[in-house]
Amino acid sequence: MNKTKLQLLGQLLNASVVAKVLTGIEWESAGGNKHPEVGDAIQLEKVCLMVTRINGAELHCIEVAATLTQVEKQLLGWAVQQGGTRPSSSGASDLERQARRLGEWIQQSVTAGEWRAEVPDRMELRNRLFDGMVPFLLLCEQLEEKEPSYAELEKTIRSFISDETLLIPLREHEWLILSSDRVLMEADSEEDEVLGHEETKELLATLAEGLHQLITGEWGGECHIAVGEPIIPSESVVRIVGTLRETIFLGRKFHVGMQIHLPWLVHLERLLSGIPEMVRSRFVEEMMGRPDLFTDSETVSTLDAFFSMDCNVSETAKKLFIHRNTLLYRLDKIKHEAGLDVRSFNDAVLVRILLLLYKVTKRK
Repeated sequence: MNKTKLQLLGQLLNASVVAKVLTGIEWESAGGNKHPEVGDAIQLEKVCLMVTRINGAELHCIEVAATLTQVEKQLLGWAVQQGGTRPSSSGASDLERQARRLGEWIQQSVTAGEWRAEVPDRMELRNRLFDGMVPFLLLCEQLEEKEPSYAELEKTIRSFISDETLLIPLREHEWLILSSDRVLMEADSEEDEVLGHEETKELLATLAEGLHQLITGEWGGECHIAVGEPIIPSESVVRIVGTLRETIFLGRKFHVGMQIHLPWLVHLERLLSGIPEMVRSRFVEEMMGRPDLFTDSETVSTLDAFFSMDCNVSETAKKLFIHRNTLLYRLDKIKHEAGLDVRSFNDAVLVRILLLLYKVTKRK
């Protein structure tokens, strides 16, 4: 709310009106409810606080230096709600407003660490959250063209996945996409067979790849997508948003250049990320036979391919388009220079850990 509107409101109420920004904790400490919405008000001893906009963990409020009657608070709350919870939602459809409202609740719950929170009945979209929805988290940065509107992005995504897909805005440049798990059956060429766990993961990765190509092809720029296995969103949407955010963070931290991020492939990265930087650096320095081993791009690409192929020599050679003997020569060279044989299970685990740690300790 700009200064002119604050001054006009102050004249109408015959009281000083100023803008304030509070955290959720400060709002609760003042007597507000745990999940505030636009138009909610708290009457304190000398002032009245009212939420005008919610931006993630921040609550944009107005502070009226007066004691307002219940009717005045209701009228003021109604006027604030007509202004919208976010500037970008002006002229928005009912679906978009409902999606933004749900997204703001999700963001507040994630910020508060309430990962087990269930979607409250007051959310209009709750009746569209059914069991078995596939969650995608889309993060777009540095778009070459203007950022798409909600309607444009929703239309594009639905054209690729399903008309039953829900698009929920979260933070800036970040969206949660929920689609029926029927999309997995549609993507499976063997529709008569029941999908196994590994087949489901492969299809999810394929869908994420296709969605990434669609978004970058339409708007360009840098785009990251994480996808999870089907969930019951009314019960676990907050948890999955937190999990997929962490997955993208770990992927960008340990695997620069990767745009598709899968939670089931970053378990080791999650564990290593919790180790203090000083400990990580010391471990790398003590274990490395040669400090410059991983500065060789050929060595790094060979090891990345070798581990991605589950240490299978033949499959790794095919992936790298090299002869099997050439790969064996490279692995022997690593054994000679590092003192670790990646064809041995224990040494392979150590080299895998060293490579991941090196990527984050030496990149700075």
